[in-house]
Amino acid sequence: MRVSSLGAIGVAAVAAAVGLWALRRGSDSPEGQVRAAAEAMAAAARNHDPGGVLEHVSERFQSPEVGGKQELRAYLLAQLLRGGVVEARLVETQVEVRSADEARLTGRLLMGQTGGGLDLGQRALDATFVKEDGTWRVLQARVQPVD
Repeated sequence: MRVSSLGAIGVAAVAAAVGLWALRRGSDSPEGQVRAAAEAMAAAARNHDPGGVLEHVSERFQSPEVGGKQELRAYLLAQLLRGGVVEARLVETQVEVRSADEARLTGRLLMGQTGGGLDLGQRALDATFVKEDGTWRVLQARVQPVD
């Protein structure tokens, strides 16, 4: 697994949070609840709190780019050790509520690393959130380069 692949999924989680926060709506609807979970992830990422991010990631999390939740945890901890701050923004984002327990987030992810310079690249993001024990968590995420 390449570091860039690990970076993509880590940034995807943060970007999903930031994008959902930016598009925040009422918190009573499933969409609003997903957005609130994403806002909490964004706040944790800004505070360099990987545990706060991972709190909103399902134990069943899977991604073709990174693997499972343990690999995502390792990536987030490595980012803290490197001292870099991840910059991520979502554009053209849509949230589709599929049921009371599942929602899909799609969009374009602008991502990069700040620390001497900012290099933003575009990725297509497709993430599934599920409601587990009353809390919305990321179950799957796929991040692919945009041509």
